[in-house]
Amino acid sequence: MQKTDANSSLPDPGLPLGMPATRKLSADELGLMVLLLLSQHPRYGSELADELARLSRHFYRPSPGVLYPRLASLSKQQLVQQRREGRRKYYQITSAGQLFLDEHRSRAERIAERLRRAGRKLLHIQAALAETGSNENTSLPMAQELLTARMDMKAALYESRHLGSRGQQEVLTILRETASRLRDCIRAHTDHDN
Repeated sequence: MQKTDANSSLPDPGLPLGMPATRKLSADELGLMVLLLLSQHPRYGSELADELARLSRHFYRPSPGVLYPRLASLSKQQLVQQRREGRRKYYQITSAGQLFLDEHRSRAERIAERLRRAGRKLLHIQAALAETGSNENTSLPMAQELLTARMDMKAALYESRHLGSRGQQEVLTILRETASRLRDCIRAHTDHDN
């Protein structure tokens, strides 16, 4: 995670919830969240993943294949340091990491709020699924998939904003067709389920 400059490839803050279309957090965003959590107290890797899951109400939990390379990168940049206690490797923020976080705290707090907001939306979708009699074991994964698909749709719409009038007309047609298909699906399942 390097200092922000004009050439930085930071995610576009205008995306819905600020989340990238293909993943829930960029590597830089995950790094900021790790620093934010470590500023509270030292933690071991799976504890960081658990805390991100708790913060987002299980919308986002980084896999070990994403989290540990990010921790290694932060360590290499001397923003975090690690110490071993028994079998566990604890990570703590360094003074350089604290300075970096202080410089980017407002962005880190916005990322944390996006995760909390996504978690709230996930719970609303899950509750709606539960009201329909969906199995409790399948409602959370389905809610996660529905929320991710909605966010991806919003991100795609945002990405289309620079199209010319011909492209915008095509987007409009796709949206109208999609809305119509969704309503047909709703009617079909409402009639079938009643």
